[in-house]
Amino acid sequence: MRAAWLTPLGVVVASAGVLGSAPACTDDASCKAKMQSLTGRLDELRDEMRGKHLTLQALEEIRGGIMSGRRVELPSAQRQHLEKGSPLISEVTFDARHRPVSTNVSRHFQEVRTIAPDIEVRLHGFLSLKRSSPGSSKNSIPALLILISTTSQLAIFNLDGEALLEDFDLGHGAGRQVVQMELSPSQDNHFVLTVDDQGGIRVHNLKIIAKRAEKQGEEEEKATPQKFVRTLNVTANLSAAFTLSPGALAEARKLNAVLPIERGAQTYFVAGDSLGGISVFYRNGTMKGRVRVTEDTGGVKGLVRAQGQMVLFYSSHSFGFFSPSQVDVQYPPCTGWNSPLVDLALEPGYASGRVLLALADGDVIVFSTTRGKSKACDLTLKFPHVSTLPFKLYAFKGHVMALPSPLEDTPRKDEYLREIFFFNMAAMEHGYGSSPSRAVTLQASFKPKQPHALALIGQPATGQPGDKAKSQIAIRFAGIKGVELFDLTIRTPPPPKAALAEAGESDSWDLTAMLNWFPKVGVFGVALFGVVIWNIRKASGSGSSPSGEKETLFGDDFDEDLFKEKLRERRAKQKAEGSDAGSKGSMDLGQEDAD
Repeated sequence: MRAAWLTPLGVVVASAGVLGSAPACTDDASCKAKMQSLTGRLDELRDEMRGKHLTLQALEEIRGGIMSGRRVELPSAQRQHLEKGSPLISEVTFDARHRPVSTNVSRHFQEVRTIAPDIEVRLHGFLSLKRSSPGSSKNSIPALLILISTTSQLAIFNLDGEALLEDFDLGHGAGRQVVQMELSPSQDNHFVLTVDDQGGIRVHNLKIIAKRAEKQGEEEEKATPQKFVRTLNVTANLSAAFTLSPGALAEARKLNAVLPIERGAQTYFVAGDSLGGISVFYRNGTMKGRVRVTEDTGGVKGLVRAQGQMVLFYSSHSFGFFSPSQVDVQYPPCTGWNSPLVDLALEPGYASGRVLLALADGDVIVFSTTRGKSKACDLTLKFPHVSTLPFKLYAFKGHVMALPSPLEDTPRKDEYLREIFFFNMAAMEHGYGSSPSRAVTLQASFKPKQPHALALIGQPATGQPGDKAKSQIAIRFAGIKGVELFDLTIRTPPPPKAALAEAGESDSWDLTAMLNWFPKVGVFGVALFGVVIWNIRKASGSGSSPSGEKETLFGDDFDEDLFKEKLRERRAKQKAEGSDAGSKGSMDLGQEDAD
């Protein structure tokens, strides 16, 4: 019996000894331990083989997607791991948990025209103009497109593609490249601020005059007064030129960001440098003051215009609020993340004081800077990780547009597919469940073109849930001259409560939900109807009857004299009954005294 049991066991143990180069067992206990060890190793190999099989299956699906021209859905962890090794993964796969609701580019991006097709554009942006009078609003030009070429020359076009100013030398000098352009925030005072790679700052005033085109005759002008044509005349003149002082330190001070701020009639230029300082200049280039706001390596990375004449600055591992008028930081900066900060934006469409941070590893986190009436630095939200490249963030009415932008030291950065992501803030606030989220509303791909930079203008005035937010977006593609202009149309996402009801996750029917459901027009109609009825009753109560008698509150059939007579009789009867009862009581009391 024992020999029969040891025979197969000996064979297995011998095989294990040969495979693992371990000595054979000598007794029952050692043989059982060896068997358990061998079983455990086989289980590990089985799990490893299962993982290899799943990997081969995923690679086979990717191969099939490439051959058929479709994208394959992969789990988030697998997609992130594969994308680190091959940039092609982002082009042929979707995140299964956060797949986009729509990928139809032609539905949301309608190409209008290509502006400046002969110019190699380095920087571009929209300059807002005042709208004309209501009678000529259809013919007004709401904005101009400002371009800076690779030769540091200024060009200005209207949205119809007509050149208003071309080949204007900004005067930065030979051997210098313009690396930053900022436009005036006000529609009353127009200027262009440019910064070169050696820290030189130049400000040019723009004089924009609208002229009516001449008609052939007065009769034609009187017959069709609404069809006049307006033309713009644009001229540029140098207003100021200045630079940062080198400073007393041995390390050279490099200019990283400049932002114009208007405070009433006063204009300030706020500049952030590589040593962590923020300088404030007057309009003529005179320095008002400087303060150091961060100790992080690289200093101040960027400046963003915030609410209340405040400036939002950020470095690699902190951000805070700066007051140009006081030349000081108002509150302690917010920190708390590991990956370097690349870009920053304010939350679109809300006044909650939340700040969006784009990190170098592709993550986007949201910090809340208020808690009630007090200031705070609370991490409240994290975007889905759908790209290994850092994002350049743009706000657009309830959505956050994110363009993957590789860093200078990113390996194989030209091989990544750069798509525009539209993140739905309301959908992300509800959290993620087992079903696919609706966090990514649109994922727009323009391949083989690669978007390099974009500018946005013309956001909707109402922004009600469900409305289509019409705007215009100018995209500059890598390796292509000019700027392509598109009409951008996308629905404004509903607020969190409405989005929750649409998803079917809320079964409550409380008073708040009823008020949200009941149209505001209905409430106004009911209130108006009540006011009308009350005025009619009031007028009928204060009027006169047809017989000439005055109407009362009780109607036309009420006899006031009869009512008064009945009231007097009732009072007299009650008084008489009271006096009789008093006299009877007095007589009874006198009789008891006599007894």
